[in-house]
Amino acid sequence: MAGLALAQTPALPPYLQTASAAYTGAPYFPSYLFAQYWPSFEPTQTVVQPQPKITDPINGMIYPLELTDPATIPDADTTDPYVLPPSLLTDAVVGPLLPITNLSTPGSLALAAQALQSILEIAYGKDINETCGKCTAALGVGKMLANTAPWEVPGLLISLCNEFAYDSYGTCTENFAVNSDGDIATQVLALADVTGQDGQYICSLFIDSTCPLPAVNELDLTGYFATPKPANAVAPSPSGERIRVLHLSDFHLDPRYSTYSEADCAQYLCCRSYSTNGQSPNQTILPAARYGAYYCDTPYDLAGAAIEAIPILAGAGPTGREFDFAIFTGDLTSHDNDNQLSRAYVEYEETSVYSMIKYAIGYSPIYPTLGNHDTWPQAYNSPLTLQPEYLANQFSWNYEYISALWAEAGWIDSTTYQYASVHYGGYAYTTWRGLRIISFNTDFWYRDNWYNYVNTTDPDISGQFRWMADELQASEDAGQRVWIIGHVPPGWNGNQALPNPTNLFYQIIDRYAPHVIAETFFGHTHEDEFSIFYANNGTDMSAATALATAWTAPSLTPLSNLNSGFRAYDVDPVTFNIVDSYTWFSNISDAPALDNQTMIGPTYTLEYSAREAYGANITWPKSAPLNATWWHLVTEQWEINPSLVEKFTIYEGKSSVMTANCTNTACVQSKICYARSGSVPIAGLCPYGSTYGSVQ
Repeated sequence: MAGLALAQTPALPPYLQTASAAYTGAPYFPSYLFAQYWPSFEPTQTVVQPQPKITDPINGMIYPLELTDPATIPDADTTDPYVLPPSLLTDAVVGPLLPITNLSTPGSLALAAQALQSILEIAYGKDINETCGKCTAALGVGKMLANTAPWEVPGLLISLCNEFAYDSYGTCTENFAVNSDGDIATQVLALADVTGQDGQYICSLFIDSTCPLPAVNELDLTGYFATPKPANAVAPSPSGERIRVLHLSDFHLDPRYSTYSEADCAQYLCCRSYSTNGQSPNQTILPAARYGAYYCDTPYDLAGAAIEAIPILAGAGPTGREFDFAIFTGDLTSHDNDNQLSRAYVEYEETSVYSMIKYAIGYSPIYPTLGNHDTWPQAYNSPLTLQPEYLANQFSWNYEYISALWAEAGWIDSTTYQYASVHYGGYAYTTWRGLRIISFNTDFWYRDNWYNYVNTTDPDISGQFRWMADELQASEDAGQRVWIIGHVPPGWNGNQALPNPTNLFYQIIDRYAPHVIAETFFGHTHEDEFSIFYANNGTDMSAATALATAWTAPSLTPLSNLNSGFRAYDVDPVTFNIVDSYTWFSNISDAPALDNQTMIGPTYTLEYSAREAYGANITWPKSAPLNATWWHLVTEQWEINPSLVEKFTIYEGKSSVMTANCTNTACVQSKICYARSGSVPIAGLCPYGSTYGSVQ
């Protein structure tokens, strides 16, 4: 328990002694959140969601109603550029906005037909006996077409998708057209080593899960850290003081939410004007409640209620409304298929959500990170090392735009803005209290970012971890404390991220925690979870070797089968460790009862304090942080009393009535293992796989 020597604890001010228990919102959307609204979509409407008339603060344009009108959802936007790799056969550079019809020729169509025939012969033939070999052979054929006639690959993918019934959300054309995900797939086929390790990853994760994942590559950390870890690498002693910090995540505003549409639909996303139930296509079975539904993203009315509740429930300060600062761990945009998204829609979402958050936090700054849904097409970010250069820079529009929004709001300075705009939206920023916040783009370890399957032997294709290590070294030299914020967690049950980069991140944590890195924060899963990092790559998992914690915040969106929630922390302003964590939720199962009335809105209720919920049988000083040592002791209590795992599971789903219990031995052992897994390779050692990782 190094670093826990305590002076006499000073008395806390009244506003930091407790967290407020509940707040019931007003019956109408808070109109002050936006200056104007489109006619027929006023905030006082109860049968349709409000539609604010939003002006882009960066370029001054007014976003058209057609972009978000629930009745006019576009599904084939052709205004945005698509990007294809160059043809090695013709030396043609297939760049943005090049019409596909101008490139299709009888010769290239013949190549596409030949490729399709070859892949079908591989799939149905007997020359290759096992599925994984067929998969890599088929990828090799696709690569040849991507390198000769890349404009034909999306059509090939659509044909293969239809042949093998591969479509999941939307039709094959909606998923693999050139202006959806077809151009991304073409780039990956052209650039990846599809018959080597890259292809093994693609086959295992996207084609056939029975194909084995490659073994974790051995890390070469030679020269990676400028100096060895100091012998006295301990966290500073607690000060006994506290500040209040807000943590929001996974807002997922759905401005296209259609009140009273089908909320239990056969399509994805539900609560849309086109939603139907597969058993009752002509009659709505479960109407989408005004304040949200379990298979849907956040409607404006629910968002407005949350924005009003946040400062009242979670805020501190003499008025009970202030935060010292806030963090947002990604995902602003709704879960539309890529064919329904566009650059304009993503920018609209970024503008709308951040403007609402500004009302919740007042003059306090918020430090955001990018989520996988904060770009278009969603989940994709290309490393800046790709060649030709236009492939590397194809997502720069988003980094430039969103960092400009942060700077315009006054949350980051011009130097930080300039860096984030050309480095995947990542940045390092020092708060006025001296805390260094490192925000990085976790899409570069996210499984659904297909660019991660180009050069899989390199755990740092983006260069972000090299940058992070250098930033941490500078903070160590300066005696500065650091928070790291990202979106996709590196561990837990290991089914969201990739092994090699999360393994590298784990070694960085090992080197710089607990004396530099105070805490790390993530989102993405929509659930309330945590993972612990240990010394020596987790070879000895104990209270003595626990180094740092990954806090995974609950989502504001109820998708899927969850309640809506947010969190705040009591933080020591000297050590910047968390002293307590509070989570509030709104019960979405109560939402239908709020329809057809104008008396009240939804209620957000304090769900739990982490210290109170998990610390009853742990001897721990009141001012000591809920650090990694404490969380390891929590997991030891789980081993002694498995009913505590059931309590955790309830909180994991934000007290949703849809959450299944966790009482069998496999579930209990799995969650103990997940909580001790800070990387994908370590999570892969859990005895029952990833089965119990989610309550959705």
